[in-house]
Parts: sequence; structure tokens; C-alpha cells
Amino acid sequence: MRFLHRLFFTILLGVSFCTLSAEASDWRTLVRGTWVLHCHEEDLENGRRVLSMADEALPRMTGDFGLSSTETIHIVIAPSEQAFHRLTGGQIPEWGSGAADPSQAMIFLKSPRFSRPEVDLRQVVHHELSHVLLWMAVGFHPVDRWFDEGLAQMESGEMGIRGGVLLARSLLSGDIIWLDEVDEVLKFRREKAALAYGESRAAVDYLIASYGRESIVGIIQAIRSGKTMDNALQSTIGVGFQDFQTDWYHAMKQKYRWYILLDFWVVFSVFLVILFITAFFVTRNRTRKIKKRWAEEEQYGFETMEERTASG
Repeated sequence: MRFLHRLFFTILLGVSFCTLSAEASDWRTLVRGTWVLHCHEEDLENGRRVLSMADEALPRMTGDFGLSSTETIHIVIAPSEQAFHRLTGGQIPEWGSGAADPSQAMIFLKSPRFSRPEVDLRQVVHHELSHVLLWMAVGFHPVDRWFDEGLAQMESGEMGIRGGVLLARSLLSGDIIWLDEVDEVLKFRREKAALAYGESRAAVDYLIASYGRESIVGIIQAIRSGKTMDNALQSTIGVGFQDFQTDWYHAMKQKYRWYILLDFWVVFSVFLVILFITAFFVTRNRTRKIKKRWAEEEQYGFETMEERTASG
């Protein structure tokens, strides 16, 4: 089923790209070594930037994935939101800034001219490139989505403190996304998708921290030989997927539970509670002092009246 879905996606991409190219007369092509980049005239400078970013990441990623050589990789910069939607066959949710079709060694990017201001173009390029190179490394065999996305997050340097806070929130609420559920990430809303990506990154980080960076290449080679992820994990690190997932979950609870202290709303709520408690004690102490002063004044006034009566 996964193969049929990917084949259908590839056909959609091919038809959309051919149609768009036929309609537009201002597409330009930049060729540099491994890369063939297609963009509109207005994005030529962005295209050169993208090629530099891809060149920067290629040696590191091929080494990380144990990939000795690569095929030609096509990169397409969509000139508009509508063009991106058509190029990707409508498969990418609105929060997506890029897409990859690894079976065709193609990367699709939204032009920085219309993408969201907070989008880091370098991260998007490295993320999508990771997908393509991983699939080359595994010989285009199926790869579990959590592993694919976790490596892409690692190679692009995504997640950060915000990702850790999302993980901490999910652990606190019990609203965890299990790794085999990450396959449905493109159907998730933005916040849930961010959590799925963060958990995928956390799983890959745990894999490397527990079994060494060489475990990544071992798993890739096992999948390339035709093994499922479960068998690849078993042969590489000695535990199957379910045991790995359980171990990862407990390790994640230990590592990320304190990140909740970095959550703005948690910090703000704690601040309000502290402020309320402080105000309560300050008010109570002030009230006690006032009552004490009143008592002293009443006693002083009563004694003065007695003295006046006696002298009169």
C-alpha cells in the first residue's frame, strides 16, 4: 500500500510539473554538479542560495548515511502558493514549506518571496535533501516515517527548545504520539505535526545516544538489504521496534520533563501564583500591624481619659 501511494504521488508530481512548465515561459534552469534547479526569473538569486545550502550539507549527509555516491537531484522553487500546490499534487498541508519525492530525486520548495517569514530556508533545504539522500541510501526500500523525519530533523538542526517544550507538554498531559503513528503526520494540524516531528527527532537522538552514531548506518544498510525496520533494529542494536519504542519513551520522560519549566504559560502561571501568595502574606502582615496600632491607640486614649477624670 505504501508503494502504491508513493507511485501515485510520483505520477501526480510528474504531471503537475509538466503542465506548469508548459504554461509558463519564464522558467530558468541552473545546473551545478549533482544539482539541477528549476525556478522563475524572479527566484534566480534564491536558486543560487539554495544550491549553496545544498552543497554545504551534501558531504555531511552522505557520510552520515553511508552513501558513497548520489544521483542527479532536481530542485524546483515554486513561484506561488498555487504552483506549489499543483507541483505537489495537493499532498502537502498548508503548514508545509517544502516537499520531496525521493523516488524521483526531486525537491520542491516554496519561494522565499511568499513563504512565511519565520521559515528558515536553510533548514527546509537540508530537511528535504535528507529525505532524498536517505531513500537513495536504503535503495528505495520503505522506511518508517519516524526514522525518516527524525533524521531530517537532525540533519537540518530543527527542534530546539520549542520542540522540547512540546514534548514536555505531551508527557505532562499524556497526549503522546507513538512512533508508528507518525506515518500520518501530513494529516495532522500544525501543532500536532510539530509534536510528531519533535518526537521523531527525540527517537533518533536516543538511538544515537544509546547505541552510537554507527547504529544509523547499520539500520540503513539493513533496510537496504530488504529488512523491515523491526528486523533492522533487532540486527543492529539487539532490540525490536516495540522494545525500542518503550525504552525511548521512558528515556524521553527523564530527559524532557524539566523542559516544562521553559514553557511561557507555565512560567507565567507560576509567577501569578507566587504573586498572589506574596500579596496575600503582605496584606495579612499589613492588616495585623494596623490592628495592633489601633489597639495601642485605643489603650492610650482610654488611659488619658482616666487621668483627666482623676485630676478634675
